[in-house]
Amino acid sequence: MAVAYGFKSLSIRALDKNRQPSTTAPIHVIKGDPEKGAPVTMELTGLTKEAVKVFGGNIEYFVVRKGVGAVAANFGLLDLPTKIEQEIYGYEIVKEGIDGIGNNTEAPFVAAFCESEDMKGEPVAYAILAGTLTTDGFSIATKTDEDFTPEPGETVMSAVSRKVTVETEEKEFHVMRAFGSASVEELRTIVLGAPLTGGE
Repeated sequence: MAVAYGFKSLSIRALDKNRQPSTTAPIHVIKGDPEKGAPVTMELTGLTKEAVKVFGGNIEYFVVRKGVGAVAANFGLLDLPTKIEQEIYGYEIVKEGIDGIGNNTEAPFVAAFCESEDMKGEPVAYAILAGTLTTDGFSIATKTDEDFTPEPGETVMSAVSRKVTVETEEKEFHVMRAFGSASVEELRTIVLGAPLTGGE
């Protein structure tokens, strides 16, 4: 089992109506650059479906266990730029410096690519192929005489399945993993597509 240590970067890209990487959307890379946000935590849940037992002949004759549960990724993100928040949460930009959240707010489908490493320092990646990102609220609190320590905001990605092409074969998954530099780079392209011409 590959255990990941650290959270190097989180890359997010909007998907089109077919749940494929949008050729007009940038890939947002959140990796701790000053004033550009930083990934702190990621927890994947729902990867196993709750087993359902079917009884027959007074025994547990069959167990329904195929598939996944409600797959979700819970992110802790620090200082996420407002422009990225507006895009991934679907907030409406009313004018420069003002946005709105209401009945018509609808987060777009996106793909998320998380980079870490194993105990030996080899690259490891987790990809959530498609889903929507939401944050349930915001809070403010008074300043105190203690040293200021920023806390990461909570963002949840509710995942859905997506078809991807690996070499020439089409597969459908919620989550994919990669191990080693070459495989991580290959998975990045599979999940996020090619960067926009001229960079992100």
